[in-house]
Amino acid sequence: MKLSVHSENGDVLRLRLEGRVSQRDIAPNEEPLSDMFGESVYGQRLALDMSNVVSLDSSGVNWLLVCQKRVRQAGGQLVLHSLSPIARNVIKVLNLQTVFRLADDEEGAVQLLAGEA
Repeated sequence: MKLSVHSENGDVLRLRLEGRVSQRDIAPNEEPLSDMFGESVYGQRLALDMSNVVSLDSSGVNWLLVCQKRVRQAGGQLVLHSLSPIARNVIKVLNLQTVFRLADDEEGAVQLLAGEA
């Protein structure tokens, strides 16, 4: 799993998630978002590009759910966008579109985060 900054534009932190999304690739006490940005990241508006996700297993879904929970608790917002076919299928099969805010593309994610959609 590779998490990187796509850009910081205004109030939105645009992130890119690539490869296999599996918590098995993360050491037990690590959390990629807070490790990169500190705990304050959860209080921000985050747009997470998932177009290059090639695998999403149950531990990866769990990591996303934990991130979503932390973001909500901190008063931030998280939108997943540009889901790869694999990621879209996992989200759909698990009926997680009711849990996560989803957008078709980055522009849609930014609009959701701004309250325009």
